[in-house]
Amino acid sequence: MKPSNMLIKNGKFFVQPDAGGRDFKVLFKNLAAAGAGRPVDENGFPKGPWTADLLAEAISLIDANRAGIELRTVQLWFQDNDKGISPENIRWLARIFGCDDPKATSAWQAELSASQRQLVAKRRERQKSLVSSASEASNLEEIAVDVGDGIVIDADDDLPDDTQPKRRFSLARTSEAIFGGGSFLDLPVSVFAGAAVLGFMSVFLGVHSITYAENNGPLKQVGFFWAPNWTLLFMV
Repeated sequence: MKPSNMLIKNGKFFVQPDAGGRDFKVLFKNLAAAGAGRPVDENGFPKGPWTADLLAEAISLIDANRAGIELRTVQLWFQDNDKGISPENIRWLARIFGCDDPKATSAWQAELSASQRQLVAKRRERQKSLVSSASEASNLEEIAVDVGDGIVIDADDDLPDDTQPKRRFSLARTSEAIFGGGSFLDLPVSVFAGAAVLGFMSVFLGVHSITYAENNGPLKQVGFFWAPNWTLLFMV
């Protein structure tokens, strides 16, 4: 059965925009498969679907499009990816689907622009979902549950041994486990106590007074344990 003349404009197969709310990828693939904008044969049927090569050539042949279009750009429209279409290329693609009819081209330009916005919105939602999932996984890995008496159980301790991830040593986790449950003075008291112990050790071990002579010069006196003592103090 010969299609209605309503589907033919300027000798090309015309598909009417339906404002279906589809994103660009879905809309474009449907139109490319239907051969929208392709020349029709003697029976009024389109001469097959669009391919990347045929569509790139048709866009480059538009008189107003002096720069043409790269084949790679058109190939990205056919592929399953998040790549959309630029406003400039929407203009040329609308000319193709609108069969060079001003009114139809304007309608398709609005339809393609809306589909591009829909694609961008879906892409942003997908990215937010991925970021949220990654954040939740990171938080789950860091969460620890305090069960009292200084015992800390990680949130994933209920996993089987063969699936439980191995944790690396963390100075922050160790310090929190030691000093997190008591007074805020525990850490500074421990630091100064350690410094005092190192000072007394230098006296007890007899290394607080070490002398040496440099190039037969005068004797110099140093404390062996005082150096690590002050180094540790300022580092902590």
